[in-house]
Amino acid sequence: MEITLNHGVEYEIVDPVSVEDLVKSIEAHARLLRATSDLISELVPGLQIETKKVSVVYLSQQSPLKEAFAVGLYLTYQKELEKEVPELIEALTNTKIPDRYDTLVTVLVMLVAIYGISKALDTLFPGKSKANIEETKESLTSQAAKIIGVTSKRLIVALEVLFKGRSERVLVNSSQKMFAPTRNQTFASIRDARGQVLVGQDATRDAQAASGLPYEIEDNDDAETSSQFHQGVRIILHAMDKDRKKSGWAGHCPDLFDERIPMHLEKTLKPEKIFGHDEIKGDILLTSEEDAEGKMVAKEFLLIQAYM
Repeated sequence: MEITLNHGVEYEIVDPVSVEDLVKSIEAHARLLRATSDLISELVPGLQIETKKVSVVYLSQQSPLKEAFAVGLYLTYQKELEKEVPELIEALTNTKIPDRYDTLVTVLVMLVAIYGISKALDTLFPGKSKANIEETKESLTSQAAKIIGVTSKRLIVALEVLFKGRSERVLVNSSQKMFAPTRNQTFASIRDARGQVLVGQDATRDAQAASGLPYEIEDNDDAETSSQFHQGVRIILHAMDKDRKKSGWAGHCPDLFDERIPMHLEKTLKPEKIFGHDEIKGDILLTSEEDAEGKMVAKEFLLIQAYM
């Protein structure tokens, strides 16, 4: 089915914005709106959202600078989701979609932008404090997670997947362009269409430092890699402290792959929780790599949550 959601922001600025920076921001919003569709699909297994068209609905060069968009989406989902996430499915398939889901789109777009700016700062200014950026990221993550009905940790994992591989440069560059209208502006901030602050003055000031600089990452000529999130999978633990103390953890998931591969633990997951178990169920982030024949082969996985 096809649905339409709205997205809009207000740039709290004083001086006029150049046409060049205005165009950059519009392009950035369009690109990150498409990324948001992929992010929601990653967050809710069984839900597929494809962006069909992004349109500019309203543009005002007055102070504040206002940009409003409509995004046309094609939505498909597995029937089971009507029981697993009934509120989300009911809202997205309703004749009139609740306003909070327009808010969700805007919050997710700005979350992707802040995540991208954080990566840019890591590369361009190693060691520079990101306290304001991190505080904003936590706030946006909490807001979005609450509306969708997932944990903040799950949302961050989905963001990590979104920025994997070749997508990273495109998304970081778009994140930089998002802040183009704020360059050389004093006391700038970004609000949603209702006037709620999304990115405050301090975080915007930090983002300005990275918005106009070229972001380059090393070209990777190695095999293509991909990452996928899987919930509640069966995990056979082959290598634990009891037989490979120096090598850490390893295992395989019979429903996904057969070979024993390295398993890493999410930093908040204590090893004691799974020690002594030969088999568990858990949520994992599986990384696969293209082999010589062009087939994707499981290489390693991150255990995010374990269920005994």
